[in-house]
Amino acid sequence: MLKRITALFLVFVLLSAAAGCTVNNVSDTTEADFTTDDVPQGSPENPVTITDGSGARLGVINNGAYTAVDGGIFYSVFTISEGLHTGTAEYRFFSLKNKTDVFLGKLEEQGYEAGFARTELDGTVYTLAVRGDPAGSAAVPLLLLAFDTVNKTMKTYTVSEYGFPYAAMTSSCGKLYIMNHETDKEKSEKIYEFDPAGETFREVLTFSSSTDSLRSVCAADNGFYLLRLKLNNGGENELYVDLYDEKCIKISEQSVTEALVNAINEVRGITGRRDALNETGMNVSRFCLTDGRYMIYENFGLSRVAVDLKTKETIIARDDNYSVSKGSGAPVIYRIDFDPDDVLEPEIYLIENGELKSVPFTPDTAHKLIQNVTVSRDGTRAVFTSDVFPPERGTGVISVCPLK
Repeated sequence: MLKRITALFLVFVLLSAAAGCTVNNVSDTTEADFTTDDVPQGSPENPVTITDGSGARLGVINNGAYTAVDGGIFYSVFTISEGLHTGTAEYRFFSLKNKTDVFLGKLEEQGYEAGFARTELDGTVYTLAVRGDPAGSAAVPLLLLAFDTVNKTMKTYTVSEYGFPYAAMTSSCGKLYIMNHETDKEKSEKIYEFDPAGETFREVLTFSSSTDSLRSVCAADNGFYLLRLKLNNGGENELYVDLYDEKCIKISEQSVTEALVNAINEVRGITGRRDALNETGMNVSRFCLTDGRYMIYENFGLSRVAVDLKTKETIIARDDNYSVSKGSGAPVIYRIDFDPDDVLEPEIYLIENGELKSVPFTPDTAHKLIQNVTVSRDGTRAVFTSDVFPPERGTGVISVCPLK
């Protein structure tokens, strides 16, 4: 049975990370200008059917990396260039209201999109990508892509000329906060603030790689949380959650090492404290914190866990046969199905007030294998199922329904 799906395409890189509030003068902004020639004609080459919660057909899109957003499905189709590690990413939007599939824009020479960082803010969908080969010797720029699904436009901004492919992003107080590992000579870690109103960037935090290594960022009520690995040379590294207000002033820090290690110890395949500590050093694909205490954590290794940071109790601990949903909505933890001859009841869990709740879902009888789940800001859930693993051409179904 195939396992560690995320790890198959992600490289484990230790992030390095000294604090300050300076202005970033990066302001490279481009807006795409497309003609009808850019819009593909005819039926999708690799069709995926979209249905509502009752199974009624809503439309068909091309198979790609999709995310549920308010009002529809935002997705990209990546075509790699022959003999290269880069290619063209075409970004599209399927409107649930109009049942239309529209072209938003494309990025040439894309090396990697951090799809797990896709974020909605004030009706715009944002994502992060690097242009150029991230595994090559030359620096690659980190780009912020902004998509207006109503006006069908795409804008591209340069965050940094020294991009890290597995950057992180969140929205709070009407702004975006972007975590990037700077690959220049200093090899520092930075948090950038993007203000959509003025389309401006500001470098708000900088960390030295000799002391700290950032892992992820997520929204707080009035600011943001930073997941930070403190590097103790010669000793055990410690993982902290730092709270910053809307002025990027640090309010508090809390060690989450023991709570996380205890939870990871319950993950299948983990063989003790050293193993669990190694997991806390992995790069992170999903991190969120609610009510200041309930943390959901997914890394690029084995661990998918939820813990109560106040009581230090484990809410759920699963291995890489499970995943945490992407999108800007309240996350769920779900099981990925591999074998059609060994399908159990669907497993989709929501963490609500510290309690683990099962989310009801009845798959299409012909497509029972859950492959992916995303949740939009307004709570719309999109579940991708298939009849085989990996999904073959034309065998996928995306079921869209409100999250209850």
